[in-house]
Amino acid sequence: MDTLTQAPPLDAAVAEMERRWRDSGIPGLYAGGNGPVSRERARNIRSLLYPKPDLPKGRIERSTIVGPNGPITVETVWPVAGEPLGTLVYCHGGGWIIGDIDSHQAHAIRIANRARVAVLSVDYRLAPEHPFPQGVDDALAAVAWAASNLDRLGGAGKPLAVGGDSAGGNFAAVAAIACRDQGIALAAQLLIYPATDMTGIGDPDIRRAYFGDHFERDCRNPKASPRFARLDGIAPAILGVGPHDFLYRDNLAYAGALRAAGVPLTWREFPTLNHGFFSYTAISPACAAAADQLCDDLREAMV
Repeated sequence: MDTLTQAPPLDAAVAEMERRWRDSGIPGLYAGGNGPVSRERARNIRSLLYPKPDLPKGRIERSTIVGPNGPITVETVWPVAGEPLGTLVYCHGGGWIIGDIDSHQAHAIRIANRARVAVLSVDYRLAPEHPFPQGVDDALAAVAWAASNLDRLGGAGKPLAVGGDSAGGNFAAVAAIACRDQGIALAAQLLIYPATDMTGIGDPDIRRAYFGDHFERDCRNPKASPRFARLDGIAPAILGVGPHDFLYRDNLAYAGALRAAGVPLTWREFPTLNHGFFSYTAISPACAAAADQLCDDLREAMV
């Protein structure tokens, strides 16, 4: 299945959520190009339309690490039961403009519990206040820090992985390439509907916020678009997406590039789902099942 016309209809619960959003009159998340306004709008939409799932929580600790642009806030989430199998460094989604540790804490909790890993969530700097490459540099610094401090996370000598959703999946893909180049061993890269080719980003508000006046100069930079990097030798990938996702064709192309480079790939296509499904687990059983499948894939990669 490689076209939307062949896919089943969008999941009914997600379609109803999107209908309520349209009927609410609330603008799109990035409309207007104002970072603080977009973040407040996103918080309101999440509260109204797709609240966080209520999941059992293990130990959670927030701290700061040193980064290239100043201190970086990170939060470690341990599984509710059992010793961790390893560590996942996780970057949240949000178009490089919105989102934070709090908005995606349930993602980290689900992954920690289901995959049985310690999850280090990264509160990287956001555009437009901090345009490319500040956010991705924060993410890369967090991965390097985690690699040197596994004893404080999922355990020394245990596997390390990177992951993220959407914009955070972009960072995870870039981090996997950087880890290959820096000799940091990764067990896996968990890519949840990642953006991998910034030349195809159609939203002018996102382009302007993330790249400022330098979109044409930077959009093909491998730190922005991992699709343009050399991919051989990077960690095995787990890639999850639905055909109703605006990044579906992007993800198909990246999956093809990974295969062509000889990178082991677990491709998970969820026929009734769209972008953001990992955030909709409290309103849609199909989204919850997809999220759990990706966590199970990660756990398998960590043992």
